[in-house]
Amino acid sequence: MDTLQSQTALSYYIDEYLGHLADKPRTQRTYRVGLARFQEFLLQRKVRSAARRKYETTALLRLTDLDESVLIEFNDWLSKYSKFTRNTYLAAVIMFLSYALFKRWLPDFSFERAKAQFKHLRKDKKSYPVPRIDSGLPKVIQYWDAQPLPDGDSEKARRQRLTVLRARAFVHLLYGSAARLEELRMLDSKDIGKGRRSDAIIQGKGDKERFIFITPDAQAALRTYLDTRNDEYEPVFISHHKDYGARVNASVLRRIIYQAAQALGMDVSPHDFRHFRARQMLEQGAPLEAIQEILGHSDIGTTRRVYAHYSKPSIRNIFERTTLSPDQAARLSAENDQDG
Repeated sequence: MDTLQSQTALSYYIDEYLGHLADKPRTQRTYRVGLARFQEFLLQRKVRSAARRKYETTALLRLTDLDESVLIEFNDWLSKYSKFTRNTYLAAVIMFLSYALFKRWLPDFSFERAKAQFKHLRKDKKSYPVPRIDSGLPKVIQYWDAQPLPDGDSEKARRQRLTVLRARAFVHLLYGSAARLEELRMLDSKDIGKGRRSDAIIQGKGDKERFIFITPDAQAALRTYLDTRNDEYEPVFISHHKDYGARVNASVLRRIIYQAAQALGMDVSPHDFRHFRARQMLEQGAPLEAIQEILGHSDIGTTRRVYAHYSKPSIRNIFERTTLSPDQAARLSAENDQDG
């Protein structure tokens, strides 16, 4: 590593990498947050190390602060986050390190050894555990459908009504489309014809476009919400309190699910809706290829590893329907010989 590189702030290289993602704005935003947490971790580690060795250090992070234990230690540091968030932030770091090696910023860094250590740490963990989803999940939708709409002509009452209608529209769309929370959060009213379209094009994971389907129940809930709003704001889901009209934060949409789940004594997350619907469709005989398209998986292997467990009843039915007894097999063989 040359002298200039060793003296340049790590943030400079991270910014260059993020600029490389300019044509993938959603990935860029997500990775920016993940790499910010990574720098926070590195700084804390640097300060702790300096304190142990009783020497002065600066708050400036450099490429020389990266070593082959960063993935393992960062994974441990992320233990306070959810598994999904942890994996997302780790992916951001892994992709940055890959880019740094490609650009020859880390000539003395062994990415293979770093990944090998990390994989060894996680070797006993299943990459694709079978999702355990509460079968009562549809009650979350019934909960919001049953919530009364506040009366009154005041602005406060109006906003409270919109909050309930927004919750109804969101849970119906989350359930009906089997889409991810962030995919729905980024929808604009024009994308769904203000609730009058039965499908929409969304920006999925990895900034890939795909179709989602909107059920009649979801269409009705969306129309009611948007018609009641009667405004020109672009986002489908907006804030009704602070920053009125701005696209709603993901945390607000998560609270819609958690509020209902807590009231019902259930443990349900927004992502569980995707798992529930995948299981439901598989049990109704939908082929994995169709589930792959609906969920937006780029690799059917992901769909198969996560959800094939739920297709067991359908596979058993096919097995029993296509299995011949020895006598039937012998008869069929004899008939084929005669035809030949």
